[in-house]
Amino acid sequence: MIKSYIFLWFSLLTLISHGQQIDDLQINPLLIDRSFQELKNPLVLNDFFQKLQELESGNRSQVTVIQIGDSHVQGPYFPQYIRQGLQNKFGNAGRGFVFPYRVAGTNGAVDVKFKASGDWKAVRNVKSNGGDDVGLSGINLETTDSDFLMEINLGETLEDLTEIKIVSPHPERFKLSLADKSDLLQQVNTNKTYKVAPGDYLGKIAAQFHTSVQKIQQVNGMNNANLRAGQTLQIPTGSAQNQIMSNTSFTDLTSVDGIVYQIPPRVHQLYLRPAQKESKYLLDGLLLSTGKKGVNFHGIGVNGTKFSDYNMFPRFFDQIAALNPDLIIISLGTNESFYDPYTEEKLKSAMDVFNREMIKRGMTGSVLLTSPPPSMKNRQQINYTATAYAYEMGVFANLNSWAFYDLHSVSKTSNAMPYWYDANLTSSDKIHFLEKGYQLQALLLVESLFNSYADYKK
Repeated sequence: MIKSYIFLWFSLLTLISHGQQIDDLQINPLLIDRSFQELKNPLVLNDFFQKLQELESGNRSQVTVIQIGDSHVQGPYFPQYIRQGLQNKFGNAGRGFVFPYRVAGTNGAVDVKFKASGDWKAVRNVKSNGGDDVGLSGINLETTDSDFLMEINLGETLEDLTEIKIVSPHPERFKLSLADKSDLLQQVNTNKTYKVAPGDYLGKIAAQFHTSVQKIQQVNGMNNANLRAGQTLQIPTGSAQNQIMSNTSFTDLTSVDGIVYQIPPRVHQLYLRPAQKESKYLLDGLLLSTGKKGVNFHGIGVNGTKFSDYNMFPRFFDQIAALNPDLIIISLGTNESFYDPYTEEKLKSAMDVFNREMIKRGMTGSVLLTSPPPSMKNRQQINYTATAYAYEMGVFANLNSWAFYDLHSVSKTSNAMPYWYDANLTSSDKIHFLEKGYQLQALLLVESLFNSYADYKK
């Protein structure tokens, strides 16, 4: 009997090390514990389920779902597969919230890509002392450059989009346009100007600016190393920026209210531009809609963030409420488990503040909390803190009438992280997951939501 068990265990290890399909991964006992795959407190989602039923019966055109989280949600795959699961069943009302993360200097979506000219200030909520103007995105992104140009590239999978809504405290300061040429923004290397001083030589200057003699010669078209005092040189900085490569003409898109713009069919490239000269342009994101019946899904995440980081910014909660969510999925807790010192009491206090901010704005309906996925500290130590926090989050959800999905236990707790890594489902940091890992987690979450919805309809 013992020999048979050992053989089975090693067989499973071999299987996951060679990569399984999603259907097989769902039933792999080293990765998934199906006994935890259910929503706790599903009755609190009855209002949401009623709206889904109305959507199915044709008595409602759309429902809105918002997922708020950390890097697991800022990364594209976890919210993407939840969105696809819901929209495949109930219809696609839109891609929802998108944000120019790459303009803000961080990772972003794969189906909508941005680049921009001009100098943009970007401050994540986790890096702010509370003095920055942070709204829906969790990131303060603004520029004072009245000549900026932001290119929006919509992926081929977004062909059904018909509307874009600008989210900003001052949306009238922006306008959306089409250009008569494509790919107007090109990345070019940047240089700084240097005036040669007496005694300078190329090797000395190159060392001063952390570059090479060859690169200085190349930028300045020099065939030799001769210099003279007072001569002006261009010094390569090693960085690059987007510049507008050619003159072009723009056609502004139509908007009735200066906030929502109609997208012509088969358009995949647009430009966000200043509507007029202003002292500042602050952008919280864009909302992409198909105008069709179905689920509108907004995934909002910030790398490294915690409940307490969102709590600092009333405008974040104001803009969440303005989206009129029918279901809010909260996927936080990972970063709390990595902060030292941090305590369960701090976590509960921060969740309480988060809840009160929602209640203040009338968001007392359907809330679904998910516990953090498994993780390891320093790539080697099992993160038992995440396991403890997952339990506390379940208790908090029960006491505060939130539904709860124990992603941590469904994923066999942090003890299983070595197996998730061996199965090529996580990145090397053993905190984040690869696409298939997030796909697996999203699939099981959506399946649990559908099971509770089926129970509601009985």
